[in-house]
Amino acid sequence: MAEVRQSGGLRTIFSFFLGLMVIAFIGVGVYTFHPSPQTESDLQIQDLYRQERTIRDSRSPDELTTADRDQIQELVAQRDELSDAARVVQTAWGRSTSIILIAFATLAMAVSLLRADQLPVISNGLLLGSVFTMVYGVGWIVATNTSVARFIVITVALMITLALGYVRFVRRQAIPALPGGRSIGDGEGFADIEQRVRQLEDRMNKAANALGNRSDR
Repeated sequence: MAEVRQSGGLRTIFSFFLGLMVIAFIGVGVYTFHPSPQTESDLQIQDLYRQERTIRDSRSPDELTTADRDQIQELVAQRDELSDAARVVQTAWGRSTSIILIAFATLAMAVSLLRADQLPVISNGLLLGSVFTMVYGVGWIVATNTSVARFIVITVALMITLALGYVRFVRRQAIPALPGGRSIGDGEGFADIEQRVRQLEDRMNKAANALGNRSDR
């Protein structure tokens, strides 16, 4: 009994660890091949800010010339323009990253349905990883300011989760399995059932004939 509990605990730990590894693998892969575009703009904004601080520190505020003030205003305007452009690009990147994460989460969830009965530990680990990735992807789209895209992505994520959850937990339980791992939906399963029904009818007929012969005696 203790060995069974220990084995069940190790299976749970392994499934949870596999789920974390799946989300780490997907996250690192997405950031590697789809990096954030904000790095270059951040460097430009920091450079403009340093130029502004250099002008302001060169003399006291009362000693700043008109040319210095005009240059500072121009630097501030450039920095604000870069910030607005970076915000737009960051929003688009967050939306695309969310869609990519949800797509990989859907793929991992679909893979978890394969061989779920033969490999339950790996299937559960992939399912946990896909759930974590799905939550991660939804979190990215929630952080953006595009309400329509946010609603569409969340709706798609919900529909995918419900569909795969139905296949994983409802449909598999609704279709009983025959000996040998075959389901009733298979053509061989129907043939097997028909053969068993015929055998049962033959036995009932034989039993009825035997009872009839005894009653005649």
